[in-house]
Amino acid sequence: MESCPVLTDDATRMADRVEAFLADRSSESVLGPRRFGRTPTVEYVVGTARSMGLRVWTDAEPVEHPDVIVLDHWSELDSHREVVDSNPDADVLFGQDLCHQVPAVVRLRR
Repeated sequence: MESCPVLTDDATRMADRVEAFLADRSSESVLGPRRFGRTPTVEYVVGTARSMGLRVWTDAEPVEHPDVIVLDHWSELDSHREVVDSNPDADVLFGQDLCHQVPAVVRLRR
């Protein structure tokens, strides 16, 4: 019996998709590779955003006047409401675990 084919997600495709997601604020989310993990996917988006010259706020590295606020998980939205509300022009992104072990980074719609 032949197993289901696995969709490979090479680094170039991932970089292109994340850059497109960050550049187009109308897009809802970007998916990470299956079994990659939510936190590594969020960290990849943070690194890509910084490489694009965006000012990125994270818990580990808060900045003044961020272009992007990135939270590891959607459950952190309530505890970070002050930073989100005090930066109304910032793009707010958060990690989410989808079914079948697929991580995503999702854009908050205000």
